[in-house]
Amino acid sequence: DNTGRASPCARVCAVLGHVARVVCARRAAAESLASICSEPGLPSAQSLTRWARRYPGFGRIFDRAKAQAARKPVSGQGFCPATANEAVARVSQGEMLTTIAADPLVPSLRTIYRWKADHPEFAEDMRLAREALAERFSDLGWKMALEATPQTAFLTQVRLKQLRWAAAVLGPRTHARLKAYAPPGLPESTTILSRHFKIEVHPETGQHRVVGYTADPDTMLPVRTSDGERKTPIDPPAKMDAIMEAGP
Repeated sequence: DNTGRASPCARVCAVLGHVARVVCARRAAAESLASICSEPGLPSAQSLTRWARRYPGFGRIFDRAKAQAARKPVSGQGFCPATANEAVARVSQGEMLTTIAADPLVPSLRTIYRWKADHPEFAEDMRLAREALAERFSDLGWKMALEATPQTAFLTQVRLKQLRWAAAVLGPRTHARLKAYAPPGLPESTTILSRHFKIEVHPETGQHRVVGYTADPDTMLPVRTSDGERKTPIDPPAKMDAIMEAGP
């Protein structure tokens, strides 16, 4: 009784599928076919060729793996424009980036983010692709809302919340809820004005007076702000003689 158990044919297909994925992943990583087929437990090159002719799906993946291995990096970071364009197209068509990165023919998620940081044009293409995906989610939500019935209202509400959140994350510029806020005010500033003084001598009488200057707050140029009383300067020797003559 094989009830609840996979048939022998299904088990064989599962094993062959696992082997095919391993071979394609290693081939896409630029490992030579001779090195792969020399490992125990893996098919020979002739078997792989036969599989490619017999199973069209495997043939397409195997051809893509060979094409990936033949690609040459265009920079020291290993950036490949063809792979980058494919990732952008798949994102815009509704495929999640984590799912794309799980493809053996696509670099890891970490590599894709490094490409975005190193290549602004790729980052901009990816941003537009995510906005396109957000637009798809918006259209899907509208369609779900129109097709909702009293029996599916709760399920539709749950799905619409998730779609709104995903659209806002994917396209914050176009689909996120913008919160109004007051523009930041000017920072407080403290102006310190210094004042300086100098002695001015009258050209005719020789009298002295103290003149004050303060900086203008707008131009920061010195402006005359005060004039002291004119006084005859004291001659210290003469003053001392006068004191001595006056006596105690």
